Amino acid sequence: MENTQAEGLGNTSRQNLRSGTPDTARHGDPRAAGYEALKERAGLVDHPDRTVLRLTGRDPVEMLDAILTNQVPREANLGIYATLLNPKGRIQTDLRILKSGEDVLVDTEPEGAGAAREILGRYAPFSRVEIEDLSANGSWGILGLYGPRAHELLDELRLAEHESAEAEVGDTKVLAAGVAAPVPGFDLLGLKEALRAAREHLKRAGAEPVSPEAYETARIEAGFPRFGADITPENFPAEASILDRAVSFSKGCYPGQETVAKMYYRGRPNRTLHRLRIEGPPPSPGAPILQEEKQVGTITSIAPLTIDGRTLALGYLSRNAQKDAPLSAGEATVLPVP
Repeated sequence: MENTQAEGLGNTSRQNLRSGTPDTARHGDPRAAGYEALKERAGLVDHPDRTVLRLTGRDPVEMLDAILTNQVPREANLGIYATLLNPKGRIQTDLRILKSGEDVLVDTEPEGAGAAREILGRYAPFSRVEIEDLSANGSWGILGLYGPRAHELLDELRLAEHESAEAEVGDTKVLAAGVAAPVPGFDLLGLKEALRAAREHLKRAGAEPVSPEAYETARIEAGFPRFGADITPENFPAEASILDRAVSFSKGCYPGQETVAKMYYRGRPNRTLHRLRIEGPPPSPGAPILQEEKQVGTITSIAPLTIDGRTLALGYLSRNAQKDAPLSAGEATVLPVP
């Protein structure tokens, strides 16, 4: 398994992978609602738990460049995906940086919000930057509009990944941010009231609500890791196969940079995240992956829906796993997906 193990997810997280129909859809299972819309039309995905922080002050971008693994563009409407590391190079949280006028927004998964607030808050006073939690008390939120027809519902708006622009959706205005993966489209950010109005307008225009299970299946199918599930504070960026998205090797210093650089230039990680296919009873996240009775990996995410009879998953595999020996998790056979 030398080549497959070493490459990990590669660039699959940037691909909009073609797939079939969820098997549950054929039986009217509501969990499959919206999956085909994500792939073929336009789907609406609620992200109620994400945290949005607003940075203002002297120069938030300068502060971020001193601590993030990636370089924040200076252009007024361009952002980036990055991570915050501890001094040993382990990921404390991943985050997305977006621009809104003179403000800089930080978007994180709920599992990484505490680390983002703590680390950013540690540097903010010295940089004369103020941090406001826009998600406090449920005031701000994020609504995803994804699929090949998403741009049609926003007056043919076209945005690069992490590029942002104000968008009028019906009678309300929100901030639209370009999304490339796991499904191309837009994230709409704003006050919850504005997002509710935008959601109703988009539904009337033809966007279809997407169940959490359908979106999670599309995420895992695309090989797109999520902090709190596939990435934890125990992981290095190279293990999670996010170097191409989250790390700049030409920017200035940041905490943990030495470890990241050594792993990139001088070696390779002991384990890497892979897309997997499960044949048999699906194991639970956290289940060990065995080879010849020895643990060589761990399941991190299992797709809630089967696609054309396939159960997909994400998980870590050791670089020492053998190429031709079978893998198993519980009673199921585990197969890496190229």
